[in-house]
Amino acid sequence: MNLLLTGKRAGLVAVLFAAFFLPKPACGSTDPAPIRVVDGILTRDGVPYRAVGVNYFDGFQRLLHAGPGKRDDRSYRAGLRFLQSKDIPFVRFAACGFYPSEWELYQKEPETYFALLDGFVAEAEECGIGLIPSLFWAYFAIPDLVGEPISAWGDQASETRAFMRQYTKDLVARYRRSPAIWAWEFGNEFLTEADLPGEVNPKKWVVPSRRTALRRTQADVPRSEAILDAYREFAQIVRELDPQRPILTGDAAPRVSAWNLARGNGWKIDTKQEWQTALEASNPDRIDTLSVHFYHPRSCGKGYPGYGVKGFSLEENLQTAMASAKATGKPLWLGEFGPGIGETSQQERVRQLQEFLALIEKHQIPLSAYWVYDSINPDLGVWNAVPGGENDFVFDMIAETNERMALGFLSR
Repeated sequence: MNLLLTGKRAGLVAVLFAAFFLPKPACGSTDPAPIRVVDGILTRDGVPYRAVGVNYFDGFQRLLHAGPGKRDDRSYRAGLRFLQSKDIPFVRFAACGFYPSEWELYQKEPETYFALLDGFVAEAEECGIGLIPSLFWAYFAIPDLVGEPISAWGDQASETRAFMRQYTKDLVARYRRSPAIWAWEFGNEFLTEADLPGEVNPKKWVVPSRRTALRRTQADVPRSEAILDAYREFAQIVRELDPQRPILTGDAAPRVSAWNLARGNGWKIDTKQEWQTALEASNPDRIDTLSVHFYHPRSCGKGYPGYGVKGFSLEENLQTAMASAKATGKPLWLGEFGPGIGETSQQERVRQLQEFLALIEKHQIPLSAYWVYDSINPDLGVWNAVPGGENDFVFDMIAETNERMALGFLSR
């Protein structure tokens, strides 16, 4: 770590990271919930808390799409230990399959499935790395798995919702005592797929070899209210099992037309107030955070990439989201951030990350996670931070930001 620390200052920083960033060990712990939301403020050990982590998206999921007889990939062990060495405190990860076929192990051999997940959680406990599991990453996976349209998320009597209930209960009940679990997240960017006008693409996310549907119809474009209904029930189930840990939706920032799309007005651009209303509504009761994902607007093609308040800078959008967070008493969860799409210049990626981290620090965003760490997906190369790789600069920059935020708390 490029911190140039010696003597007493180095020792102080070590103490700070132990106090503020590392999950407490299981032995002797009287409170298994490392993180809480108290009176609208993210806290740890009863004091306000801020931290930057990373998305370890497929750290666990790679075991599922490896297939039978090939589920011995424990590369996540080295991955988590590297983060420990860099004082990066937590990861957001897919605690599930992506395609329907990757859910088959849970369906057919739940004991084997959870034995794999047990290993991932145990390694995080050993390393002192916090975990934010995202339970239903791909919006189409469960409806496809049970043979229903994606709109079934809004039908409380559907097989989709029944599956959601069971998996949520199984996973939360199993890991609610783990000192590694920081929060529970529903899925990834579900509302991005809601209320879209026009004809549906019949081939969108259609991969028959992965047990998806064979084609898409208008029934595969969910209404936002259908997704919000699923969020409410998810939050209710989680809260009955775990009264303490934060609950997250995992959504991106609302589209520039989210409020108007939900009202059937097509792609009419939202005003700032309308956009804020859409953001606040997308995190309903019992969801005790506001979830957004932002990427740097540079290299995204036609100006800002369709999310946030149109015409606003990155900083203005983050400020607007933080204003909504304060107004609702729900801490902001910047679940993904990173360089612009297609940004190939390492120098520019460094500059963009510096800008993001400076804004996170300046505007006191409570919890955020860089996209993405140590992914096996070659399509994520522009973002993928791998030890020794072209994006290796990410780790020290995050660690230095976390150190400054921890020192800032003590200086108050």
